[in-house]
Amino acid sequence: MENNVNYDLGKKYEEAYAKVRASVQKANVLIAGATGVGKSSVINMVFGDNVAVVGTGKPVTQKIDVYESDDSDVRIFDSKGYEIGTEADDEFYQSVIKLAEMTQTPENAIHLIWYCIASSGGRVQDYDLVALGAFSKSNIPVAVVFTKADIASDDEVAAMKAVLPESLKECVFETTTKIPEYNHLQELIQWSIERLPESLRFAFIKSQNVDLDAKRKQARSYIRQQCAAAFGVGFAPIPMSDAPLLVANEMALIARILYLYDLGSVSDMIKSMGVSSLIGSLLTSLGKSAVANLIKLIPGVGTIVGGMISGGVGSTITAAVGEATSITAYSICKARLNGEYSKADEMIKNFGPAMMNLASEWIKNGKKAEDIPED
Repeated sequence: MENNVNYDLGKKYEEAYAKVRASVQKANVLIAGATGVGKSSVINMVFGDNVAVVGTGKPVTQKIDVYESDDSDVRIFDSKGYEIGTEADDEFYQSVIKLAEMTQTPENAIHLIWYCIASSGGRVQDYDLVALGAFSKSNIPVAVVFTKADIASDDEVAAMKAVLPESLKECVFETTTKIPEYNHLQELIQWSIERLPESLRFAFIKSQNVDLDAKRKQARSYIRQQCAAAFGVGFAPIPMSDAPLLVANEMALIARILYLYDLGSVSDMIKSMGVSSLIGSLLTSLGKSAVANLIKLIPGVGTIVGGMISGGVGSTITAAVGEATSITAYSICKARLNGEYSKADEMIKNFGPAMMNLASEWIKNGKKAEDIPED
């Protein structure tokens, strides 16, 4: 019977992961600016190395290519740049700025504009101001990204910022591939998340590789939602013997969290027979031990009345599994971000036991759904 339970849990996970993947609406980001300002560096720092190489570039207009791939939930609309003082100026204006008006189809609608200007030049060109003025009228959020910030002095950057339109002076972010303290990528990420519609934030947060705290915050939001749903299921209540049925619902939450952290390698391992059986077995045990541990914390209650699981128990299980999954995934991504790839690979191999140990500790410490941090 248990093998069937484990198989069903693994199958439910696969179905949940596929459902999450199919439901995500991609966010469209336009990267604009002159030739050689470092647009590709910004794209790679935020969304991963060689994203334009991995993706498939398709011409949208004469001066715009769109890059997208199955592995990313963000479409990058990459302007080919312009050369000051050439006929390309007009081509850039007609192709790039007009793209901001292409909102008639959801697929091509631009949701964010990052306009890149090289700090190393020490000035904002007149054409940049014309382009920024036009973009500002498009009702699309515009961020100005001063690239190569390590080369310019603070006074030069301040002078460049001073000539920008007033509406954009609070939307300026410095980036560099050289000196971390001059890199404001996290601030750019936060600015972007806050200005995206709710339906697109998940895609953007998942696809960016800079701000892990944004991923954790989003994960906790989903955990709280799932806890509320689990409370309703458990409140029915259901027989304790059917605890695995309640725990099976957590697969949707696990799938969403792992997708959010962009941990496809973990997902592949979970879908394999060995790891699927392991996690299925551990989740089944967790469902039962959670009841026992929680009951011990309730004064005057030593058994479950009628052998039934309450809504509080269901939500506690959900909180434990969800938070443990998020913490484990966060640690793996943090190791990768620090270049500790061997450590990350080892953590992936031990994903199931690590997650279940954390979940068990959550319950043993008497924590409940309301103890999930608000960040």
